[in-house]
Amino acid sequence: MRARFRQHTREAIADFRLQQALDYHAGKRMDAWDEAFGSLPDVDRHRQRAQDIRRTTIDNLDHYLKRFVQNLKANGFHVHTAVDAEAACRLAVDIAQKGGAKLVTKSKSMTTEEIRLNHALEQVGIRVVETDLGEFIVQLRGEAPGHLVTPAIHLRREDVAETFERELGMPYSTDVEHMNAAAKGALREVFLSADVGVSGVNLGVVENGVLCLVTNEGNGRMVTTLPPVHIAIMGIERLVPTMDDLALLLKLLPRSSTGQKISSYVTLIGGPRRESDPDGPDERHVILIDNGRLAVATSPLAESLFCIRCGACLNACPVFREIGGHAFESVYPGPIGSVVSPGLFGLEKYGHLARASTLCGVCKEVCPAGIDLPTLLLRVRDSYVQEVRQPFYVRWAMLLYAWIMVSPRRYRWGQRLGVWMSRLFPRRLGWLRWLPPPLSAWTVSRDFPLFATRPFLKRQVELPLGDKPRANPRRPSENNGSNAHLEENDDLVERFGRELEDIGGVFIRCEEGEVGQRIASRMNELRIDKLITWNEQVGLTTLVQYLHEEGFEVLEPTLPRGGGPDRYVRLAELGTADAGLTGAVAGIAETGTLVVPGGRKRSQLASLLVSVHFAILRAGDIYRTMEEWLSAVGEGQLAETACINLISGPSRTADIEMTLTIGVHGPGEVVVFCVD
Repeated sequence: MRARFRQHTREAIADFRLQQALDYHAGKRMDAWDEAFGSLPDVDRHRQRAQDIRRTTIDNLDHYLKRFVQNLKANGFHVHTAVDAEAACRLAVDIAQKGGAKLVTKSKSMTTEEIRLNHALEQVGIRVVETDLGEFIVQLRGEAPGHLVTPAIHLRREDVAETFERELGMPYSTDVEHMNAAAKGALREVFLSADVGVSGVNLGVVENGVLCLVTNEGNGRMVTTLPPVHIAIMGIERLVPTMDDLALLLKLLPRSSTGQKISSYVTLIGGPRRESDPDGPDERHVILIDNGRLAVATSPLAESLFCIRCGACLNACPVFREIGGHAFESVYPGPIGSVVSPGLFGLEKYGHLARASTLCGVCKEVCPAGIDLPTLLLRVRDSYVQEVRQPFYVRWAMLLYAWIMVSPRRYRWGQRLGVWMSRLFPRRLGWLRWLPPPLSAWTVSRDFPLFATRPFLKRQVELPLGDKPRANPRRPSENNGSNAHLEENDDLVERFGRELEDIGGVFIRCEEGEVGQRIASRMNELRIDKLITWNEQVGLTTLVQYLHEEGFEVLEPTLPRGGGPDRYVRLAELGTADAGLTGAVAGIAETGTLVVPGGRKRSQLASLLVSVHFAILRAGDIYRTMEEWLSAVGEGQLAETACINLISGPSRTADIEMTLTIGVHGPGEVVVFCVD
């Protein structure tokens, strides 16, 4: 494995197109990281709280897991536990086969990659389609994801264009919008005809048994809403005790992952479809996977389970930025993967990955959960040396090194010998370009510093008076501008509108009597004649009647129960509507987020299947932060429905060369009418 890893790293460094893709991605991601955290006041306090939450959870994992399972069952979930990957795959296959599934749609999930679920389903004849754009691209190419968050990080737009031309029949084009449109067209029919939807789980909330999914494209909502059966697969460590804890982590996860204040969609799932729900899966299954996690939780690597899979350490790591994810040959690459992979899958197979690190510490500096990755990497290295037999020359070299280092006299003579020997080897700008084996393993890709002619203790080091310590480049500066955070005297309506427009939404403040006219005018401009809306919803009935009288066709969005042909025919019919109209029970000013519930005759399809989403929000229902909404009315609203969606602007993706495209699987336009 070690030799193969070295070969893969050399190939990656020599791959010019890969280097271009990695450099471009890293620069964009870290610039976005700096900007996103600059908008968050008191960053250190937030990260310390996140670390405390994760530590408490992992230290008491058995307790929280037991309560979580109880609450899931009380909410109507079917709960399954799997000791390893084989058991998890067997459970998922059995659920799919019992439902007669022929087609499964999947939202992006690293846990399903870990257990190789796609392979297990395909072995029994079930077609599996990845629906995240990046995952869809690499699936078409027969490749593994190259990053925790950005699966197609290693590809340039030319690579994607060639893949779509070959696999989808799209005329060759490197226009990113055209490529996104081709993927959307290919996946639309798949969404509307899938028998089972499979997703991961970003976080599970113990106190109420709610699953939280964080996505941008809208495919996650499609997968968890349209099929009659939904299977959620999660590692047992992905828990938070309370909704307040979740709200805190949702401030950090998108910022660390994609540089957003909040993702386009945060979906809170509280159970399967209820009696009065017009849509949603009739069955929801949760498969809780151990696969080595309980063992890691009681090991020196327990802190690695704090990870919330944001990918920030990969974006910042100088090693990952040179070799990419595939060289690691593990589903979890980068600094966190170099700790998690040996912990879960064994030192013999993955212990060498911990050596692929400079121990510069930038991974710790960007981690939202404050994981001390350099220390964990050193622990893996130590265990690897102790438990896995090393080559004889490594063992002898380390014995010699230890013999020299424990004696000051031998150390001084060794230093003098090093100075003399270094004169025999070629150098460049004060660095040695080549050393003989086994030291050549270093100089094959790096220069070696010259030995100092004078010991440090005999040198007087003086800094010029004007020199000052450099600021940490990965420590976000405190943003004291007007947009940094909400002041007490901020106008919540204005702040909400400003934040919504910043993320691509449209904000219109008006009187209630104006809304119908405004929507009709907008629909006429866009040549839209069909509308999906909530049915029998107080406050929208008069508005819907007005639109109907204006000549617009209003579709009732109720789906038949079960997975028969009637359901898919109805979905296809509803899929022809280009606009949807919903209310919103709350708005969050901090991020321009709409709180849109499902259930109780409020269809989720009206904000999902359409190209344009119109939403009615009352000015009095706007709250400063997610925490304020939760404490005021949010937890009660969540208990009343099987699903609540937090919607922040239109759907989006940047999976092809970090080029932002609006309107992927969800609406490309979100228009909020704020009614005074």
